[in-house]
Amino acid sequence: MDPFVLLDDARRGSATLLTGLRRVDPVTLESLDETLRHGWAEGLHAFAWLPYDLGEAHAGLRDTAPGAVYWFQDRAAADPVDVLPDDGHAWLADVAHDVDRAHFGVAVADLQEVIAAGTSYQINYTHQVTGRLVGDPMALYARLRRRQPAAYGALARLPAPAAPWTLSLSPELFIRVADGSAVARPMKGTAPAWTDPVALREDPKNRAENLMIVDLLRNDLSRVAVPGTVAVSRLFEVERVGDLWQMTSTVSGRLVPGTTPADLLAATFPCGSITGAPKLASMRLIRRAERDGRGLYTGSLGLIDPATDELGWAMNLSIAIRTLEVDGEGRVRLGIGSGVVADSTPDGEWAECLAKAAFATGLRPTVTLKETLRVVDGVAPLGTRHQARLTASARELGFGPVEAVVEAAVRDTPTGAWRVAIDVAPTGAASVTRTPLEPPLSQVRLRLAEAPWVPGPLARYKTSARGLYDDAVRAASAAGAFDTIGFDAHGRILEGGRTSVFALLDGRWVTPPLDLGILDGVQRSAVLSDPALLGAGSVAEYPLTLAELRRADAIAVTNAVRGIVAARLEESP
Repeated sequence: MDPFVLLDDARRGSATLLTGLRRVDPVTLESLDETLRHGWAEGLHAFAWLPYDLGEAHAGLRDTAPGAVYWFQDRAAADPVDVLPDDGHAWLADVAHDVDRAHFGVAVADLQEVIAAGTSYQINYTHQVTGRLVGDPMALYARLRRRQPAAYGALARLPAPAAPWTLSLSPELFIRVADGSAVARPMKGTAPAWTDPVALREDPKNRAENLMIVDLLRNDLSRVAVPGTVAVSRLFEVERVGDLWQMTSTVSGRLVPGTTPADLLAATFPCGSITGAPKLASMRLIRRAERDGRGLYTGSLGLIDPATDELGWAMNLSIAIRTLEVDGEGRVRLGIGSGVVADSTPDGEWAECLAKAAFATGLRPTVTLKETLRVVDGVAPLGTRHQARLTASARELGFGPVEAVVEAAVRDTPTGAWRVAIDVAPTGAASVTRTPLEPPLSQVRLRLAEAPWVPGPLARYKTSARGLYDDAVRAASAAGAFDTIGFDAHGRILEGGRTSVFALLDGRWVTPPLDLGILDGVQRSAVLSDPALLGAGSVAEYPLTLAELRRADAIAVTNAVRGIVAARLEESP
């Protein structure tokens, strides 16, 4: 997929889409202005990727840690509905915190000792939540967007130094510059949405935290603002963000003529709401207390544009919180944190972290797992394989325990020949449907799909999200065939809507490999383990092409209910 950035205001339903990436320029705060001048002169659009570590480097707390400006050729208004998928089959599995509750409590207590000594008043202590993406990153963003509509969202597919995918559901504006004025909206104060928002607004602890950061932002802005123009226009505003109430305040100031983007960021970055106060002292303590560098988390994302006003530029940057980074293997990082003050409690801060992460970690699978097996007189010939596949799928997709589900379904099946369909909910609870087994088939007709298939990320699991395959079976039935055989854009055979495919090619039996994104059919795996089931000495996985299937000496299709059935391919004239 080509690089792009979708800057998304889900509150208003508007978005900006950047496409046509031309280059990536590494930047420090010292080099930012020159980099922007060159790109603007070429008519390109600047997307700023500014990790928290960039601020540490500027403060002398680490070696150089550059950010980046991604230069795009095209920029247009977009409707997120047209960009994002609507199936929403995506969530996180294997969720874990890189610190446990005990370690977190010790760290909070240590920071409170420093606060008691007067070194700092507030320290934003963070850690990483990790997980594994199930499904597609764009589908995950779409689902998170519905769960927590954010005013400063961003979905980005980018080359390094960014992660391959960035999914930011940020509710917090770092700084906006327009017509020569800068506006910041620091967010400090959190409570569950089921509580009274007035209680949050009036809570002394949260008000004190918010006010500390407001004072810090006023001080930062005053370094580059016209004297007397820095003001707090709104204080202690409470707004709903997904399942949370969040408290924000608004600080603004008129920038001194001649102020550059680098000047403003040198005075304000990183935002005090994600460091603590005083900023530099808190950043030093963060450096010691936190296990790893934050990377993008609590840095900033957004646009920096040329402008025709006296200042000559505009800016709209979010704070990269509630932001998931997805690597090329589907591993996910989500930074999360809270502000530690003198009267904090470890339990309270831990609960706040869990609540902030829940918009992502609380997602549940949107599909069910399925197993369909043949049971004759209380015996399921492939029952062990069905249970093994079900157990592996449940573990990988983040389902509840499914031990002995198949055994129980078989045990409760009456005498006779039955098709037993098991449907497993994300909790692990199973429902079972039994229908009489149809008579065996000696040979079946197959048809080819009319266009290439694109297997989705869940295609290798047997789930309820198999619309492509259900449609293939229906199309085959309408054409008087047993199944439709799919192929990919490279002309490689995949599988049928309800069968796995085997072909006798040049004297050897072959079947498409699983790395094409196909289901590991239970009967398929049995044949690979025991080729004699197919009357063969050996069977191999092989990327079978359309042309090879057409000239095969024999074709067989398999599934757990029908077993192994001879087939012939029929194509429309």
